[in-house]
Amino acid sequence: MTFQLKAMGAALLLGTASLMSAPLAAQDSDELKQLDAQLPGDLVNNPSRIDWQSYGADLEASAVVDESIPGGGAARRFEIKRAAEFIYTAGTNIPLTKPVNRGETVTIGFYARTVSADTDDGRGIARVRFQQNAEPYPGFGEETVTIGNDWEWYEVSAEAEQKLRKKDGIVAIQFGRTRQILEIGQAIIVSGSDTIASKGPVTVAAARSNVPEIEMPDGLAATGTLINNPGQARWKFGGSAGSYSNRDEPQIWMMKATRFEVAEPGTNLTDLYATIPIEQAIKAGDNLTIAIAAKTVVSSAEDGKAVAASRIQGTAPPFESFASNRFKVGDKWQMIKIQTKAPRDYTPGGSELQVYFGGTEQQVDLGPVYIFKTEE
Repeated sequence: MTFQLKAMGAALLLGTASLMSAPLAAQDSDELKQLDAQLPGDLVNNPSRIDWQSYGADLEASAVVDESIPGGGAARRFEIKRAAEFIYTAGTNIPLTKPVNRGETVTIGFYARTVSADTDDGRGIARVRFQQNAEPYPGFGEETVTIGNDWEWYEVSAEAEQKLRKKDGIVAIQFGRTRQILEIGQAIIVSGSDTIASKGPVTVAAARSNVPEIEMPDGLAATGTLINNPGQARWKFGGSAGSYSNRDEPQIWMMKATRFEVAEPGTNLTDLYATIPIEQAIKAGDNLTIAIAAKTVVSSAEDGKAVAASRIQGTAPPFESFASNRFKVGDKWQMIKIQTKAPRDYTPGGSELQVYFGGTEQQVDLGPVYIFKTEE
């Protein structure tokens, strides 16, 4: 049986989640070193992760768990609902964990299959490209791969025409030109070798894939297209106004929260914050809905409610922002909803939501945050 980790309901404050969890194995550096030792060349990605950044206005991405999936029993499913003129309008980006120098050979191998495709032979179509994930997105080694209906191992190799840095080097798998459903499983990227397993699937003992658990509240299920990951694994936290700590929270969706504490008055509201990446592109005029799960633990305000604020901003200079809002948070878990309209285009990863908690003595718990593109 195949389980899809998609939008499933859970009752707030009941401490139970109806999201089905995959059997995950923790991946530490020793295990990665053992895997690296069995591979040709040098391992330059983390094959235990499949929570890759994906993008595309007509793309729906979800996780699939099935013990029959080779390489760890998990994959990402990509459904392209409408074909576009260009293949790069939808895709997924696999980040590098080490740099690849100019002149080195770099190879990606990955498991994949086509569930369905609007092609004459029913095979899916994807393009692999090694590139820098920053404007103007220079890259090399483009190769188009046709993907069959059964799980197979695919490899693409190229000589690096430029250095790929650890901070923004990626392998892009693009598939937006065809209406299709693809599943991509474990991916391995090496430098210094033109093959990983040239005669068949990888035989090394790779760890199970780290599948992100995305749980959708019932009230948000039909809101629109989710353009961020509501879980906190890739968020950033910071500021000088107080402290923050991640904690388990069984009474909220996805059962994780971050507690922000401001112990001294007189700070700036923006001096303690969470940054939530927006993984998909935004177009000028897009209607957006932001849903923030939060609750007040302690507040020095007369009404006992903490004060927070949020805004969406660009990730590159001049860091212009929009959708600035200030709101109060009650002492029970609640979903704060904000509706706004994008004033301009943003590339995938080119915008982010910041939520602020400074300004007064208070403790606030922040749970999952959902950002949707919505219809008029």
